[in-house]
Amino acid sequence: MQQSASDITLDMQALHKEVLRNSVLNSTLPNSLLGGQPAQDVIQRGHYTPLSVCAFKHNFDEVKRGDWETLEDVMSREFPPGSEGRRVVLHGGIGMGKTTAVEKIIWDWTSGTRLQHYTLLLRVCVEELSTLGEKTDSLCSLLIRTHSHLSPESLVLALQRPQSLLLLLDGLKRFPNLLSAPPPTSSFICDVQHQATGTVLLYSLLHGSLLPDVSMLVTSTESINLKSLRSFEILGFSKTQRRMFFQQFFGDGSQAERFFWHSEQALGVYEQYFCPAFCWTLCSVFKTQFESKETLPETLTHLFSIITNMLLQKQKMNVEQSRELVSGLSRLAFIKSTKSEVISCGLLSFLHSPVLPAFLCINGDVTSPDTTFSFLSPVMQEFLMAASFYINQSDVLKEALEERTDLYYTFLAGLSDSAQRKPIEDSVGSFNESRISEFSQWLVGTASAVLPGFDKKQHYRVLRLLLHTRNSSLVKESISKCPWRHRSYSDMQESDCTALSYVVSCVGELEHMNLYGAYLTDEQAERLLPALRLSKSIGLSQSRLSLGAITHLATALAKGRATELDLSYARLEHGAVKIICDSLTNSTLQSLMFRVCSLTAADCEALAGMLSGGSKLRVLDLFGNDLLDQGLIQLSSVLGNCTLHEINLDRCSLTHASMSALSSALTSGYSKLKTLNLSRNAVTDDGMDCISKALQTAQCQLNTLNVFDCQLTGSCCSSLAAALQSEHSSLTELELSVNELGQSGMLICEALKAPNCMLEKLGMARCELTVEMFRELESVLTSGMSRLVSLTVGLNAVGDTGAKHMWGALRHKNCKLQHLDLEMLSLTDACVEELCESVAASSTLSTLSLKINGLTDSSVPQLVKLMQDHPIMSNLNLQYNDFSEDVFELMETCPKIRY
Repeated sequence: MQQSASDITLDMQALHKEVLRNSVLNSTLPNSLLGGQPAQDVIQRGHYTPLSVCAFKHNFDEVKRGDWETLEDVMSREFPPGSEGRRVVLHGGIGMGKTTAVEKIIWDWTSGTRLQHYTLLLRVCVEELSTLGEKTDSLCSLLIRTHSHLSPESLVLALQRPQSLLLLLDGLKRFPNLLSAPPPTSSFICDVQHQATGTVLLYSLLHGSLLPDVSMLVTSTESINLKSLRSFEILGFSKTQRRMFFQQFFGDGSQAERFFWHSEQALGVYEQYFCPAFCWTLCSVFKTQFESKETLPETLTHLFSIITNMLLQKQKMNVEQSRELVSGLSRLAFIKSTKSEVISCGLLSFLHSPVLPAFLCINGDVTSPDTTFSFLSPVMQEFLMAASFYINQSDVLKEALEERTDLYYTFLAGLSDSAQRKPIEDSVGSFNESRISEFSQWLVGTASAVLPGFDKKQHYRVLRLLLHTRNSSLVKESISKCPWRHRSYSDMQESDCTALSYVVSCVGELEHMNLYGAYLTDEQAERLLPALRLSKSIGLSQSRLSLGAITHLATALAKGRATELDLSYARLEHGAVKIICDSLTNSTLQSLMFRVCSLTAADCEALAGMLSGGSKLRVLDLFGNDLLDQGLIQLSSVLGNCTLHEINLDRCSLTHASMSALSSALTSGYSKLKTLNLSRNAVTDDGMDCISKALQTAQCQLNTLNVFDCQLTGSCCSSLAAALQSEHSSLTELELSVNELGQSGMLICEALKAPNCMLEKLGMARCELTVEMFRELESVLTSGMSRLVSLTVGLNAVGDTGAKHMWGALRHKNCKLQHLDLEMLSLTDACVEELCESVAASSTLSTLSLKINGLTDSSVPQLVKLMQDHPIMSNLNLQYNDFSEDVFELMETCPKIRY
């Protein structure tokens, strides 16, 4: 009786699972220090640690690039029961655990724990596809040869139900000839019995023309850019997975944790040990060093110095042999070398030595000319290249230091330190001192060229190299020889934070730490702590900080040298303000900016506690926070018990209701406040009256008051005028712009003539001033009583007629104006002649703004001549007038004109 496909596949399955299971257990992959732990050891001992992956492209509905997932979760989602034709590629570098992951998938399937909806998991031998070359074969024949334990008839029947199969293609990129020249789609085949070249067979499978319903898992060292493939990048181990790996490796929980934290702090290791093979190497070295009571590696360079010494000492090689091996290995090609290339690099005498497989993966018999050689660890290759620089003096210095990988330069820097290079020197002898000196001078020169520039990535690179030298004298020399441009270091990695802190610690201080736009994690802030403590000014505007990062910042503020902190527009989590405020009780901070940080009235309790608790703060900027009256009342309660000299409350959602409390604070006799900004709040006339009463008292020490756009009207001018001319008036700057003062502004003008009026700067732009007001201002400026040196009266519709009074004032000997702003007064060319005569007659005016008026090309020659002939005039602003391009060239001849 003829068997059905399902009957045959059930019979096949038990045998096939047993064979696959044995293939995992009997894997011939060698156990090597650099190559990673063999898959069968990992799986048999139950030590498999899940890998993290992320989607490589944006074309997935379920997951976006950058989201970390475990490989197991991805496999469950991408290959669910009932799915057909799923094609997934996992790509990652050497040692990232691709092969072990595939073996674990096979093991789980044979054990009945995963992917049980697939009847068969079949390996497609990529090496066989590669060796076909121009020869042809069918997929069916290839699978029959690979799976000799299955009868051809059974396998053919299985291929008739492709939706029940999962094909595994491991290590695709190891055979670049298969992917280097994609065949035309017209050559693709769709029948498993049809013969084709290995390349055509492969692309027919990947594109889905061959077995379109079959599921497929591909692994590769690099991504494969085909629309038919859903691509995932293997990221290796997350921090949690690394800790799990250490626990499984050492068994002893406390010992594993101690080694884990040591590795987390080891310089340069953090950037590498997401790689599973590297973790295996690291743990193996830790175990050996610990058992022999030797020093644990402190840096990446020290680690590879130890490893190289261990591998060389194991073979009992003398110094000359060791130098010859290191020099030869350093010259090998990065990816793959042929036997002839190995011999040309001076490694003939080592071909049959067991030392070569300790460093290289040898594919084939060393006696065969077709055998290829590749490094077990790309990191070791870079290390040996750097070591060779210090051993082989025949290398041309310029070529040895030409553009190479960052890892190569990292090892050059590390090996310049005697402590880090000592283990390898025990095997290869002392490094050449002149080469060490040459590298140091190269690094100083590189720092001098890079740090004054704008390229942040190059800044990070130089800082990391200085860190790896562990040479404070070299750091000081490098930094002292150039002006360090403190760019916004907003995109630093953890290693960059460590490097910056080390360099700043060596130098002793940092004028300004610029972290504009940074997103600081807890780990990054912790690594930055030494640099933050030594920074005089810290800029974190538009940054995003976790609560953990805020805690580290607070520690730096409490114990550091910072006098200025800018957190403007920063995204702060709940509780961040209190943490910062609590740290400032005894700190050196004098200026704190919380502009637009979403602070509320609730945060004012922490601010008030800080101000009254011993803080040395003199400047507090709270612009753009919804503090409300409740918040200001809370702050006002401590203004008489703090060191604050300046507070910015611009746009803080305040009303007149909180002005009484503020006025009381100003008149308490203890307030040191000199500058008060209430702009863009609903102060109104009632609130202004409260402030004006405070200004008339001897206790109020305000010098500067800004009430720009505070919904004031002429009704407040009487009390304000009284304040300006009172015997206790100390106000020197007053900003009243964008308030509807109208004709009542005359009261302000009259106050300016009073002998007690100290006002030097006055802003009354867009205050609905009239020509009569301008006439009165002329009277004030020429009276000999006014102290005004700066006057802003733009955006008042008085035209040439009103401006005429300003020209008259400028000509008068009593006028002390240095700055005059007449923006948007509707001025015309008719006023220019008198304007020029008046400015020329002034002995004090240095800046004049005529922005957004109706001046045309005909006025330009007179204005240019005015600026050229009168050196006291430093700036004339003519922007947004009615000029044509014809006069731009003329105005460019006078750099003091802005147009």
